[in-house]
Amino acid sequence: MAKTKESLYVLFAGPQKQVASGACYIALDGYSTILRSKAARFHSFADAKEFAEVTRIALNGHTYIGLEDFTD
Repeated sequence: MAKTKESLYVLFAGPQKQVASGACYIALDGYSTILRSKAARFHSFADAKEFAEVTRIALNGHTYIGLEDFTD
């Protein structure tokens, strides 16, 4: 069975220019993690933004929403 690639929205924690070298993510518990598998994933930007608001995560230059590719 072929693996499928899907782009999902995640919250990154760290400078935007650092993503390529070693990303840090926000997990569903609201804490940061370096593990991609623990990153909170969302199908829409609006869902990611709502999660940030509910968990009181300030979106700024260090914490922001972006797309990340995941393979099943």
